[in-house]
Amino acid sequence: MKFVASRTTVSLRGNKKPCDEAREDELTPLDFRTVKTLEAAKKKVWYKMWLEGGANHREEGGVIVCDKKEKEKQWVVDIETLEELINFQNRYGAIVIMDSAPYKETRKELKILRPEEK
Repeated sequence: MKFVASRTTVSLRGNKKPCDEAREDELTPLDFRTVKTLEAAKKKVWYKMWLEGGANHREEGGVIVCDKKEKEKQWVVDIETLEELINFQNRYGAIVIMDSAPYKETRKELKILRPEEK
């Protein structure tokens, strides 16, 4: 399973790799709108811009959503088993598994709580 990887402390050097296992990946942001149907969305002032800025427009879970055309670079880690997750936690200390900003490829984030050792 793919997770967005982050730390609670932000590097002053910009987009620093949060852990050794992380790799930079381009993810597809999802754009949710709080209308129930695509037909209802056509009446909204934002509809044309939403339609042009995305692909794969659909109804999902009582709202509408599309895949944004522009990708975002994020640090990600792939963890496939509970054992890998435990090993990750043993290496970095306290972690939180949380909902991330919604991406097509993943909707979960692993946040490392311990500051990086120098």
